[in-house]
Amino acid sequence: MPRSSTSVRRSSCPRRPPEPPGPTRLSASTTRPFYASPGLNTETYDVRTAHDLVAQGLDRDVAFYIEEAKRTGGPVLELGGGTGRVSWALAEAGFDVVLLDLSEAMIERAEAKRSAEPGAVSARLRTVRADMSDYALDRRFQLAIAPFRAFMTLVTAEDQRRCLDTTRRHLESGGRLILHLFDPRLDLLVGEGPPNPDRGSVRHPVTGNDVRIAVLSRSVDLLRQVFEERWRFAESTAEGHLVREEEEVLRLRWTYRYEMRHLLELTGFEVEAEFSSFDRSPSVYGREQIWVSRAL
Repeated sequence: MPRSSTSVRRSSCPRRPPEPPGPTRLSASTTRPFYASPGLNTETYDVRTAHDLVAQGLDRDVAFYIEEAKRTGGPVLELGGGTGRVSWALAEAGFDVVLLDLSEAMIERAEAKRSAEPGAVSARLRTVRADMSDYALDRRFQLAIAPFRAFMTLVTAEDQRRCLDTTRRHLESGGRLILHLFDPRLDLLVGEGPPNPDRGSVRHPVTGNDVRIAVLSRSVDLLRQVFEERWRFAESTAEGHLVREEEEVLRLRWTYRYEMRHLLELTGFEVEAEFSSFDRSPSVYGREQIWVSRAL
């Protein structure tokens, strides 16, 4: 995008040389929602997620979605597709994919990967900026997926139902929907403060600097089944100089298994399978909820 320029009238008075810039900080009053704007969170998402998926035993998720797409055929709709981690893998596997996400910053990260893909693969992926609870596309799909807990960013039961209703309308009769949520562990939800405040550090993929992540606070609404966490991202040089410090707020709604099954049945889906891992393990309390449902 071209930038506008402004002219500055020069003064005959000598000026002191500018001081080196200090670190960029976002104060608590400017704390923004997760992924809402470009910044350290979106810039490090892929490297953090690669580590988190392995640490949590979820690194077979892409292979799982490709297997399911081979079973159903395409095209595939990804809800909350973010940087395209799953969508690009599906496109590389030969499927036409629409990646839908509300965050412009995340879609920009997905689009930045396009130049590295062959033309045929690039042509198979389309990105759309939209709310997963209220969207209208010009095609129907054989498979819709919401990987890595994207469905949990819908923090009211009403938004969850709208998402399922809307997605059902975008599926062919008999099309499949796959949702991935975590199964709520009550011992972690009712405790004081975040259960894991130090989230470690990653290397920034562009600057090479260290980016340390911490969860500063957590509040839990047990009635609405929503928790809110304030995260801090701090980028520092090898010498320890702070370059940037940003805070973002993550809000997620947890959903119990019986509740999720009821929501699916209420919105015109038949549950075909329920797993607790991407190895297709049976349901286990406190692990994952992976739902495979068929549109009626």
